[in-house]
Amino acid sequence: MKKIFLFLTMLLLLVIPSLGLAKTEPVIKSDSRTFNPLTGVYNLDGNVYVDLDNRIIVGDHAQVYMYSMKVDAQGNVKYTDDKIAFTCDKVSVVGKEETAYVTGNCTFTSGSTIITSNSGNYNWDNKLASFRGSVVVNGSPAPGEVVYNVETEKLQ
Repeated sequence: MKKIFLFLTMLLLLVIPSLGLAKTEPVIKSDSRTFNPLTGVYNLDGNVYVDLDNRIIVGDHAQVYMYSMKVDAQGNVKYTDDKIAFTCDKVSVVGKEETAYVTGNCTFTSGSTIITSNSGNYNWDNKLASFRGSVVVNGSPAPGEVVYNVETEKLQ
C-alpha cells in the first residue's frame, strides 16, 4: 500500500507542472459531479458553470480535463469571453490552442453583430471568429466561410 501511495504521489508531482497552462484554477459548479484524480477529469451534470480564465461555459453537461485545461460542454451551451457570446449545442474550449470550437445551432453575438451558423470557432489570442455552414450575418445569408475580427468589429 505504501508503494502505491508513493507511486501516485510521484505521478502527481510529474503532472502538476502541466496545470500551469491556465492562469488560475477553473471555477467549477454543477448539480452533480465526479472527479477521477488519475485522469484529472471532472464529469459535470446539471446547471454546469465553468470559469476558465474568464471564459465562461454554461450548459447541461461538461467534462473538464484539468491536466490539459480543456472543457467539453453539451446541451444548451453558452460560451462567453470578454465582448463575445456563443450559444450552441456543443463547445470544446482548448486552452493550449487558445480556441473555442462550437457546433450545432450556433449563434454568435458581438456588439450589434449577430452571426448564425452550423459550426465555428473563436481564437481569443488573435480575436478572430470563423463560421461555416449556413452562415447568416445580421439577417443576410453569407456564402462560404465567414471570419469576423472582434477587435475591429468587421468581417474579413
